Amino acid sequence: MKTQIITGLLCLGLMIEVYGSPVDMMTGARGYGLGGAYVALADDPSAAYWNPSRLSQVKHISLMNSNWIMQDVEGMNVNYANLTVPIKHVGTISGGWLINHAVLEYGEFDEDGDVVMKSGGANEHQFSLSLGRQLFDELLIFRKTSVGLSVNRYSFTTEFGNGAGLGFDVGISTEFPYGLSLGFTARTLGAEFMGYLLDPELRWGIGYSHLIKEMHRITAGVDGLYKMNRDYQDIGTLEPATNNIKGFAGLEYAFLYNDFEIAVRGGGNGMAWHNTLYNYTFTAGCGFKWLGYSLQYAFVGATDRYAALGYGHRVSLILELDRLYHGQKGVTD
Repeated sequence: MKTQIITGLLCLGLMIEVYGSPVDMMTGARGYGLGGAYVALADDPSAAYWNPSRLSQVKHISLMNSNWIMQDVEGMNVNYANLTVPIKHVGTISGGWLINHAVLEYGEFDEDGDVVMKSGGANEHQFSLSLGRQLFDELLIFRKTSVGLSVNRYSFTTEFGNGAGLGFDVGISTEFPYGLSLGFTARTLGAEFMGYLLDPELRWGIGYSHLIKEMHRITAGVDGLYKMNRDYQDIGTLEPATNNIKGFAGLEYAFLYNDFEIAVRGGGNGMAWHNTLYNYTFTAGCGFKWLGYSLQYAFVGATDRYAALGYGHRVSLILELDRLYHGQKGVTD
């Protein structure tokens, strides 16, 4: 009984640490394919995760589902679903559900004192309610300046028990002449989980988008991230890694023709601590849009499985429900 209790507490601690872990879920395939440089560029429902202020750029009632398929981590699956609704004079409201399913393996001592390995399922949930609102359309050099807020409810379930917590994300974004944009978001503010206070994560980004002859679009982004107290060790010193800084960069080319768009993109990111870069990740992706349909794909490869969960794939489907409804109604009439 004693060993079972100890084991249960260890797993509970592991589940709590996951929420403060270095693994960035980077929901949605477009931002993932851009190497994670999406804080100033997000314009789809995943903006609720990246920077809630960018929800103001979503102009249609949209339903999104994104799945993260991992090659190197067995028994783990990440899925994200989101419904985004623009409301006149209010802003854009979004409800999201991020679920992580994992199989935890642990050991217990039997009656003979031998270690017996067992496994059990664990589910982590993050329910989010977000609002992005544009403050003004133009002021001096600032364009489409917006603010955003997300309220997040965290919970997990395992065979050892359940837990829950609450946190907030805030964001701000603006655009400038010549296709430049700027975004900033602060995540897990005041976030508490089972009595543990989670460290805030600060993320900022610069974006650039240029349209050539209404048919070719070049998009580029650079992001930075800062978060204290990562819950793994510095490879060089074997001491806990703290005060981590991570950089992201991505580039995209899109071909546009009437209501059709096809894009290819790539990027990468790297994490540094103690002035040394230990882990880097490269990404690539593609996608297409047609009328109210959008299908996006991204691939990621990482040099450090522990810090970035190795190789993986991301597939996202976005449906602009109001465009699809009006399109079908027009055909029927």
